[in-house]
Amino acid sequence: MGYAAPEDAFWRFTMRVSMNDAVMDVRFDGAQADGEDWTLLSPASPDVLPEELSGMWAEMNTPDNPDDAGNGRRLSVGSGGGLFFSPETALMIAGDVQLASGGGYTFRPDLDPDSDEADAMAEHLNGEIALANSGHVERIRIFAPASFKPNPAARIHEFEMVMDFQSVEGLPAPVMTSMSTVVDVSALFQRQQQNVRFDFSDVEYVEP
Repeated sequence: MGYAAPEDAFWRFTMRVSMNDAVMDVRFDGAQADGEDWTLLSPASPDVLPEELSGMWAEMNTPDNPDDAGNGRRLSVGSGGGLFFSPETALMIAGDVQLASGGGYTFRPDLDPDSDEADAMAEHLNGEIALANSGHVERIRIFAPASFKPNPAARIHEFEMVMDFQSVEGLPAPVMTSMSTVVDVSALFQRQQQNVRFDFSDVEYVEP
């Protein structure tokens, strides 16, 4: 039940970004010019944003390179389909799909089919799918059941990515309502932890 949005379609939505203990609320309007399509709702000024969110906000307001293949009117977080559960999203379900004992399905994940580094990481990850009563994918969870070393110089102590989808009346496919990642990694004698969550609301989709 995925959907490939056409190039001339655009989105409007509100997004809450939570990064560790910092939060900002923004509004996206794909009908506006690239670089002018994001509005900061909270806090009142970007000057009070913490460093990690300040960098994200600056990137949101930087126009795409004209040579990039992406379309500035569309959201990259959901791959090619914006917020839709798209064919690109489905590619993360690489195979070995089996019925889980508690309901839903398990699968072999692939975070990026075009990346050899992602392939090396994928062998340490598990995937879970939950389905809504209507049959569409309601949640995708990709996680590491145990710590592992993707290369000799690093160890990932914890990894989890969760995407939630919901059917919205009038839209041709389920849309993403939230996406979160938890990463705890040691590399070069330093340990870094990052929790990031995106929550989407007031979603509008316009297709000419």
